[in-house]
Amino acid sequence: MDQDVYHRMADIQDRHWWYEGRRRILAHLIRRLDLPSGANILEAGCGPGANLKMLSQFGKVFAFEPDDFAINYCRANSGIPADRLQSGFLPAPIPFKGPFDVVGAFDVIEHVEADQESLNALYALTKIGGYALFTVPAYSFLWSQHDVVNHHKRRYLRRDFRELLIKAGYRVEYISYYNTVLFPLVAAVRLIKKAIRVKDRPDETLPRCDVINLALRTIFAAERFVLGRIPLPCGVSIIAICRKPENAL
Repeated sequence: MDQDVYHRMADIQDRHWWYEGRRRILAHLIRRLDLPSGANILEAGCGPGANLKMLSQFGKVFAFEPDDFAINYCRANSGIPADRLQSGFLPAPIPFKGPFDVVGAFDVIEHVEADQESLNALYALTKIGGYALFTVPAYSFLWSQHDVVNHHKRRYLRRDFRELLIKAGYRVEYISYYNTVLFPLVAAVRLIKKAIRVKDRPDETLPRCDVINLALRTIFAAERFVLGRIPLPCGVSIIAICRKPENAL
């Protein structure tokens, strides 16, 4: 990604409705997993660390990230020892050998050209019987300037992402679209802007009004009470909970 994107992310990730809503959803889902005490957790592509403190509630966190500014920001602000925060890439080189009780890649796989190979690499780092959680953006018709500046390679359909996970070896225990309530609004805004050729304001920007930011966070985060139980029919993004089978070789 462009350097200014990483800097904007670092500036807003603790306050922006989308980051906070996603953290609440992920924490709710991880809390329901059958994890051992002191679980070893890997986040692939951690950026400037939006999820690291949240993940630390559940065990010992390791993370890697290709951008120097982002990984140095994590070392300075996450409270995680520097040796557990390393430079790394998907599908390789990954600086940790594992295996891990939980592997997570949150809005990361869409950034890499070799998405299948990257999922294969993360599968290899997942403990037998362990879990993996993924989020990716959905629907190519939602493609916008946000995807361009973030160097996204693609957006996914649920069935296509599920097929990639299965090919990697994972048992997909749950997969769903999410950010569903706001989906009609997001889709309408992006399609209108595309039709009239209006350049998007960067998504890594706080809403101008704190009340709007709070309202969007509340709406988005409320989906955590449904996610993991029933799949939602559409959404801005996709979320998946996977497991490495007990009989995996």
